[in-house]
Amino acid sequence: MAGSPRFMIKVAALCTTLALTPCVFAQDELPTSVDIDLRMNANDSTELEVYLRSNDLGFSDVVAGLTFTIRWTTTSPAALGTRTNNCPDGIPIAPVTQETNPDLNGTPTGFNYRTYNGFGTSLLSEWGCLMPQDEWYLVMSVPVVNNDGCTLFEIVNDPWTAVNNRDYYISLGGYERQGIIEPTGVPMGTCATDCLGQVGGTALPGTPCDDGNAETDNDVYTAECVCQGDPSTIIHVQETMPALLLWPNPTNGILNVNGATVVGVSDVLGRRAQLPTVRAKSPGISTMDLSGLPTGVYLVELEQDGARRVERVVKR
Repeated sequence: MAGSPRFMIKVAALCTTLALTPCVFAQDELPTSVDIDLRMNANDSTELEVYLRSNDLGFSDVVAGLTFTIRWTTTSPAALGTRTNNCPDGIPIAPVTQETNPDLNGTPTGFNYRTYNGFGTSLLSEWGCLMPQDEWYLVMSVPVVNNDGCTLFEIVNDPWTAVNNRDYYISLGGYERQGIIEPTGVPMGTCATDCLGQVGGTALPGTPCDDGNAETDNDVYTAECVCQGDPSTIIHVQETMPALLLWPNPTNGILNVNGATVVGVSDVLGRRAQLPTVRAKSPGISTMDLSGLPTGVYLVELEQDGARRVERVVKR
């Protein structure tokens, strides 16, 4: 077909054979390869940009042929608008008719494809254009239109492009130099990701999560998407600890403690109170004075033989 890479090589070869002035190749050495990348325009989130990178050597001669294909899913109503060439006289790129959900071996691919071909017959330098060494060079931009939601666009070599002669290809002065396609696709539209990297996901800052730490409560994602909790107010008690008695409960102030050491007192929110005075009363029994604490419910942490227990006490 007229836009195929094979045709482009023939054009370059014919141009060279006939010694046509616009096709003179002045550059003796060529880049080892040329990579291609698809990006979102940093200043316009509705526009895609295509870049080439000339590896190991810059290039300012004839780009005899260029082919690449942009793919996106058929579930999106998005389409590609009218392209703008960065060096229209040096690399005149034009689109092929869009293929919508074409079959591959009798099975729909589920993708839309838009192939772009270009071939030059004059030196890039004649038009003030240059692909610098090892740097990305913009060759084309194209707007995304009718985009509803989030659509992923990619430059691809896939089974469909291979069968239909639409893989990425570039010829510099008649010599194939295609390198790699940068593998990262470009999500366009409303594509906010959650804290797990999922587009449209629900793991957002302020929502519950699990930080994997049993010693924290109320785990949520922070503004930086870090799953983080508060220090736990729950004290883990050894089940082998014998029953302990605190009386009277409720109390007006003085509380009797049976057979354990008072480790601490906190309110129901886990905030530590100043440890009340504890005095021995009789063997195994001590008293604790809660008179200085405001009325409310308190958690009394007790320890006996290395085991800990929490008792709820009502202070009147």
